[in-house]
Order: sequence, then C-alpha cells, then structure tokens
Amino acid sequence: MAKKPAPARPAPRSSARQASARTTSHRAPDGGPTPVGGEHAAAPSETERRILAAALDLFAERGYAATTTAAIAKRAGVAEKTLFARFGTKDRLYGRILDPAALELALPEAIDGVRETFALPWGSAPALLDAFLHNRLAFVRKHPAKLKLIAQALLLHPERTELFVGAFRELLEPRVEQALTALERAGEIRPLPHRSLARIVLTVSVGYMLARFVLRPDADWDDEAEIATLIDVLVNGVRPRASPPGPP
Repeated sequence: MAKKPAPARPAPRSSARQASARTTSHRAPDGGPTPVGGEHAAAPSETERRILAAALDLFAERGYAATTTAAIAKRAGVAEKTLFARFGTKDRLYGRILDPAALELALPEAIDGVRETFALPWGSAPALLDAFLHNRLAFVRKHPAKLKLIAQALLLHPERTELFVGAFRELLEPRVEQALTALERAGEIRPLPHRSLARIVLTVSVGYMLARFVLRPDADWDDEAEIATLIDVLVNGVRPRASPPGPP
C-alpha cells in the first residue's frame, strides 16, 4: 500500500507588524492600488533611509506632482536607477513615506520626542501636558510642510489612518499608559479609560497644530497663551469656577 503523503508544515508566522507591512496597500495618486512595505519595510538599508528622507522633504516642499524621481535621487545622493530598483515607482515611494514605520526612519523625532516625554516621571498632569504640547509645537514648527503633507495624505487616503493608530499603540501606548497610571495613583487625574484620555489629548493637540500651521498659518497666534488655555480646559473643564470667599 502506498504511503500517505506527510502533512505540509505550516509556514512560520511573522510578527503582526511585518505582516501588516507586507500586505497593506493604499490608493496611489493616479487611482491605482500601490502596495507598500515588503522586504524594504522590514529591514531598510542606509540607502533606502536616505531616499525615504529625501522623498519626504521634496513631497512636502513641492507636492507630489512637482516632485520628480530624478530630484529625489539627487537629494538622496544616489542614482535614479537605484531609486527605481529599491522602490519601483514614484507612486510606491509616495506610499512608503506614508507608512508610520518608514516615517519614523525618515523623521525619527516625529516619535522620539513623544516617547521621551512620556517616559519621564511627572508630578502633575499640567506639567506633563505642558511638556508634551511644547514638544509637539517645537517639532511642527521645524517641519510644518511635513505636517501638511501627512494631513493631506490622510484625507486623500483615510484607509491609512489605521496604520497610524497601530503605530501609536505599538510605539507609544505603553509609555502613555505608564504615565497616566502614575498620575492617577498620585491623585492628579480621576479614574477614566486611559485610551480615551490619550485620544482626547491627541485630538486636541493635533487639532491645534493643524489650525496653527496648516489652516491659518498667517494668523496672529500666541502659542503660550493658547497652550495654557488648552491645559486649563483639559485639566479643569469649562465650568465656571467657584469664586474665592470674600473678606469677612
């Protein structure tokens, strides 16, 4: 009797981040699907890092249509054929810079500043919020065009929002959770779902940065006063405060 064939061994599992990087796609500017990630997303070389950084700079400065692969290659210090060999097309390269993992490589301070801020011990909620908002303000002040590029890209490709949510949960959520837990134990904040608190703070801070640098960049902004008001509202709410007792 012939032997039964041995069952096939299951393929080794890769991490969720690697699987997401290999299978995620977005809609390219020409309307066609553009796969992103793959081997280059898992282990980018120094050449790929330079190309990603150059592409991010030029797309932010000139926009997608006005940016050529020749200009990207020149700024990255590589031959144009090297760019094509690593990323295929301009559409695919554009897709790659919208991936949070690639964005972190091309612009490390986008994540590092938040990670470092929430890693420090804080004695009060206002102090943590002040440090976080000033850190983000300094970052966006340095890279306003990149914020505009990412905001426009997410509006045009909302399916990529989940990648940013996933990146937040993987890279930042543990430190945010640790900081909020410490403040809660110290009696600085009342018990509330920490993920909801983080979402509220993120929404308020991103909203301010978008208004400040994208929607109304030429308005007469007083950043210190605005940040103080944001912190006051986040910590104390908007209800009128009780008037201090008058003299007897």
